[in-house]
Amino acid sequence: MKPFVALAALALLLTHPLASQQPKSQEEVDVLMALQNAQTPDERIAAAEKLLTDFKDTEFKEFANYVLMLAYQQKNDFENMLLYGERTLSINPDNAGTLISLANAIPMRTREFDLDKDEKLAKAEDFAKRALTLIPNLNKPNPDMPDDQWLMAKKDFMASAHESLGLVAMKRKSFPAAEESFRKSLEISAEQTAAAFFYLGQALKEQGKKDEAINALDQAIARGDFKMGDGRPAAATLKAEIQNAK
Repeated sequence: MKPFVALAALALLLTHPLASQQPKSQEEVDVLMALQNAQTPDERIAAAEKLLTDFKDTEFKEFANYVLMLAYQQKNDFENMLLYGERTLSINPDNAGTLISLANAIPMRTREFDLDKDEKLAKAEDFAKRALTLIPNLNKPNPDMPDDQWLMAKKDFMASAHESLGLVAMKRKSFPAAEESFRKSLEISAEQTAAAFFYLGQALKEQGKKDEAINALDQAIARGDFKMGDGRPAAATLKAEIQNAK
């Protein structure tokens, strides 16, 4: 998946609050401006909660809940991210940014022995597939945006959705399906990432395709790799594990 800020910036364009609704008072305008101008996740959370609390009949409930989801995603607070993501989808089931974000986050936080593992993965798969049907027909959020730039943005959204399907397949131990999804993600993506090659390397390694896995991991390393929770470089660590097992 793209780094949070890049993906969130693209997704935020898809739900720009002033595109089709109008505030009912100057007070509501002020809160909306504070929300749009907020610089940190905590500032966005405070402004969005104020909008929902002080203006209960606001037409911007989808936007506020969506911003809350993204803010909690940035804070790595999955429970609240899921809460506000699902609230956003209850208002607009076709919010593509929310579908993509949740489709990626859910499998990454689903553990092997979760009692609701199958339910979580089915939900993530549904979100990713719904996003794939919506993205090709999305209109440009800004008519002045160059067509080629919008095409690249949509390609990256499509790539993220395919990557999410790969993550779901990995959790199900369906490694050939995971490989197929990760390859599709890399094929579509306007900008191939270290994470995508790392995931492909994992899927290949689980199938015993050691040389192909190392090639994918080398691609991840060449793109800067990324650190795991314990601070170790993910692709380099997996590559060493494969080489040591030969």
